[in-house]
Amino acid sequence: MFDLQMIGTKIVEELGVLIDQHVVVIDHNGFIIASTDTTRMNQFHEGSLIAMKEKEAMHMTKELTSKLRGVREGMVMPLVIEDTPIGVIGVTGQPSEIEKYGKLVQKITQLFVEDFLMRQEKERETRMFEFFLLDLLNGRVDKTLLEQRAEMLNIDTELYDRVIIIQLERRFDIKEIDYLKNIQIIHPQLHIFQWSFDKLVLLVPKVTRAHLEETLISFNRKLEKLFKDDIFIGVGNTQSFYQLKDSFKQATIALSAVTKNKTIVFEEDLKLELLLADLEEQKVRNFLSRTIGPILREDELILNLEMWLKCNESLQDIADALHIHKNTLKYRLKKIEKLLNFDINNNEHKVELMIAISLYRKYY
Repeated sequence: MFDLQMIGTKIVEELGVLIDQHVVVIDHNGFIIASTDTTRMNQFHEGSLIAMKEKEAMHMTKELTSKLRGVREGMVMPLVIEDTPIGVIGVTGQPSEIEKYGKLVQKITQLFVEDFLMRQEKERETRMFEFFLLDLLNGRVDKTLLEQRAEMLNIDTELYDRVIIIQLERRFDIKEIDYLKNIQIIHPQLHIFQWSFDKLVLLVPKVTRAHLEETLISFNRKLEKLFKDDIFIGVGNTQSFYQLKDSFKQATIALSAVTKNKTIVFEEDLKLELLLADLEEQKVRNFLSRTIGPILREDELILNLEMWLKCNESLQDIADALHIHKNTLKYRLKKIEKLLNFDINNNEHKVELMIAISLYRKYY
């Protein structure tokens, strides 16, 4: 039996704005659970039981008010869901006057209840899908059981082949996630779920890499515009449906490799970053201290060194890209060598410096 208590107050508030009469909501046991007249709360209403039994609206006449307990002049109208009365909506006043809009009040309330039930059912289905997804991506449930649950949930296991993780500093309710589904153009059957407080998981249907890149960029821009914050996206590789746990792990690794300059990362593109993923923080600090420690607080020097390591162009081209004079660049590189106390042209040192700067960009 549906518990009308959950939305009784809301119904009374809405109808109280629409009509200039007192309104009561009565549960299936005949007790008033919501009312614009608070003195009637929790009172027994005998007329409501008759209306529910007959499944018909009833006029509460002056004569009936003297015979039935808790009744005032007006109308009572049963709320029937799937041929079962779940309660009654009542309006006080002269029955002849109320009859003009009584059916409208009943219809509005009925629609209110039906909408609430539909949203409840949708939330229930969403939660079941989320529990299924949690078990699928954690890889802790037997495949046979997962297959049975997928069939029960009517999931097309041939359609989905990739997992994406989006990191945002907020949590979403069901309405907001529905909105995100509506503004994305990756695929009409894309699923989006809240995974943790600051992460969304996307279950992605089969699309080309080019299409995915293009539409993810578009989606990312929309999210940044909506939430005024940095959005980080890690993309796992394609996998068969029951191996999507691997795609989820890959998306997690890809997410760990994002930076403010590269906010969308495909795991399949990672090389050096694979070695740097999930390093202990203390090991990172020690490595940075032993390599670029003396210039860690010198953002300008680190940027100049990074450009020099990454670019094969002449010093003049690098200086132009940095908008500085070539001699200034030479001076800063010499200063870096002096502070670090080793030859930055040495190939072994170059590798160490590139790794150090990658770690610096990742963690700082």
